[in-house]
Amino acid sequence: MKKRWILCGIALIVLTSVFARPAYAADFPRQKLISSKFFNESQMIIVEANGWDTKYAKLSTYEKVNGVWKKALGQMPAMLGYNGFAKVMKEGGGASPTGIYNMGLGFGWAAKPANSKYSYRVTTAYDYWVDDVTSPDYNKWIYYSGNPNSRWKSFERMNHPLYKYGAVIKYNENPIVKGKGSAIFLHMWKSSTSATAGCVAVSEANMKTLLTWMDSKKKPVIVMGPSSEIDSYLYARNEKLQKVDVVVNGVMQNYDQPAVAVDGMTLAPFRGIGETLGAKVEWNAETGTVKAELDGTVVELKYLSNVAKVNGVNKTLDAAPISINNRIVVPVRFIAEAFGADVKWDGSKHAVMINKK
Repeated sequence: MKKRWILCGIALIVLTSVFARPAYAADFPRQKLISSKFFNESQMIIVEANGWDTKYAKLSTYEKVNGVWKKALGQMPAMLGYNGFAKVMKEGGGASPTGIYNMGLGFGWAAKPANSKYSYRVTTAYDYWVDDVTSPDYNKWIYYSGNPNSRWKSFERMNHPLYKYGAVIKYNENPIVKGKGSAIFLHMWKSSTSATAGCVAVSEANMKTLLTWMDSKKKPVIVMGPSSEIDSYLYARNEKLQKVDVVVNGVMQNYDQPAVAVDGMTLAPFRGIGETLGAKVEWNAETGTVKAELDGTVVELKYLSNVAKVNGVNKTLDAAPISINNRIVVPVRFIAEAFGADVKWDGSKHAVMINKK
C-alpha cells in the first residue's frame, strides 16, 4: 500500500454509540443500508421480485462515489427462472438463487461492447459450462475441443444464442456443492415474458449497458431475492475489515470499534480522537450532523454528505461520513488537520500517527 495513497485517504472516524442511530433495515433507506454494510465493493446490482414464485423481476444498480452508495442506471425489467426464486436450490429446479454473490467474468459470442471496462471473454464452439452432477467439472467453465457428449452427461454451450452478451454470477463456488445448481448467469432474454432455467435475463440493449457500466476494479456484486427479503440480506452482511493502529501524541489508542482500512482509507473512532485532541463533540440525530469545536475552530459534517463546514465555510470531502457497525464514520485527516494536528501514515507499523501540540 503506497504511503501517498494511504495519506490521501486517511480517513474516517467512528462515533461511539451515543452518536449513532441503529441502522435497522425496516426504517433505513436502501442506499444508507448499503453504505453501512458494503465497504470493499463499489458496484451493486439488485434483482428483486414481488414474491417467491414469479418469473418477473426488476433490476436496479448502485455505485459508490466518494464513499457513498447512490443509484446508478435506470431500473430495468428482468426475467427469472420459471419457478421464480428458490428457498432451496437444486440442479434442474428451474429457479433462481437468492442471496449476495460476486459477479464473475463477462462473456459472449459477440465482441466486447465498446467502452466496457469489464473483464470479458469471447466464447467459441469449444466453450462449455458443465451441469453434469457426476462430473468433476460440475459448475465449471471448460474449454474442450473433443466430443462433449463422450465426456459429460449434461452441459451448456457458451455460444448459445441467448449468450450473445452475459456475465457469470458466481453462485455455488468455493466450495462447489454437487446438485446445488450450476450455470447461473446474467444474460440476454428471449423475450420480456420468457422465463429462464434459473438465470437472470434482461434485454440485449440493457445487457450491453450493464457490461459497459460494470467495472472489474469496482468489484461488482449482485443481490437476488424477493423484495421482502432484500434488505435483510443486505443488513446481514458482515465484511471482514483490516485493522489499523492509531497513535495520538505517541500513545496507542484502544477503541470499542477498532480502526480499519476501507478503500485505502483509515477509519477510527471519533470520540477518542476528538477528546484526545481536546475537542467538544455534539451529535444531532435530527439532522444527521456532527459538530466538533476546539480553540475557536468549528467543524460540521453531515452523514452521507461530501460537503463539510469549517467555521461556516464549505469544504469538499474526499469521503463522506458513513456508518460502520452502527457507528457514524467521518474523515479523520480532515478533522485532525482542521484542528491543527499533523497526520502521517507509518507503513512499517501499519498505523496512523496523529500529533497535536
